[in-house]
Amino acid sequence: MRNIVHKIEEGMNPSKVYCTTYQMRNFYAQMADGFFSSLDIMNYIQHHAAVKRMKKGWRVLDVCCGRGLLLPLIRYYKPQIAEYVGVDISEKNIKEQTRKSGIKKIDNMDSYYPFKVTHVVDTVEEMHKKLKPKSFDFIVYTSAIEHMQKEAGRKSLINCYKLLKPGHEMFLSCPNTSDKQDPYDTQYAAHIYEWGLTELKEEVQASGFEITEERGLVGKVKDFEKWLQEKGSDQDKKLYYNLKEYLPSAWLMAIMPLVIPAEASAEMLLVCKKKDKKRLL
Repeated sequence: MRNIVHKIEEGMNPSKVYCTTYQMRNFYAQMADGFFSSLDIMNYIQHHAAVKRMKKGWRVLDVCCGRGLLLPLIRYYKPQIAEYVGVDISEKNIKEQTRKSGIKKIDNMDSYYPFKVTHVVDTVEEMHKKLKPKSFDFIVYTSAIEHMQKEAGRKSLINCYKLLKPGHEMFLSCPNTSDKQDPYDTQYAAHIYEWGLTELKEEVQASGFEITEERGLVGKVKDFEKWLQEKGSDQDKKLYYNLKEYLPSAWLMAIMPLVIPAEASAEMLLVCKKKDKKRLL
């Protein structure tokens, strides 16, 4: 039986836990409340960036969809997609999608969203058994692969490759973790196994994907300013300190990593394209 927990509590051995169901905070609710962190801003920006890539008639797969933070953005910016399919191991998480932006209850899902909405309760290791191969035009897989064991994550990448149409893309985001001795020594209690960035990129490529873009997503003020002093150019410093005078740090740390080298970022985005040829096993 799989050991599934909300997050890693004191005394738990993360190597014995299959996955955590903890979700990133609902940035809609945080902004409505007036308090938000750089992680909330980063999460909004990466979801918005994913939605911008969607096109009319596309079928979109949201892996580890949770409360469905993509849905309000798709409804507003890309209502012409054909279908949204959300996969999550937690039925409780998915049920939050019946509330508008996770806050107000939606009375009729079928009429509220102008595109088809489908939910699949399953693991990322087995989701391909319920979904048709090469049937999705775009896959969004954000801030989730670190919430499971490495082998589950590895299989999830293989399954995403199987489900995606040739020539199409997957949005994959993860912590920017340096290769370290203990991947179970994680930044957050919600994480189980933090891949080294090199390790993850190698597995993505082994699954058949080509990495076409790498972007930093968010940073921490102390770490970022240290990097800036040691390695940043005069232009980087001028831009940063000019923006710092005006922008709240939550916004600044979700914007600067997009324009400076990714090594200074705490989170990364990999845009992965399915090459138009058979995957080598």
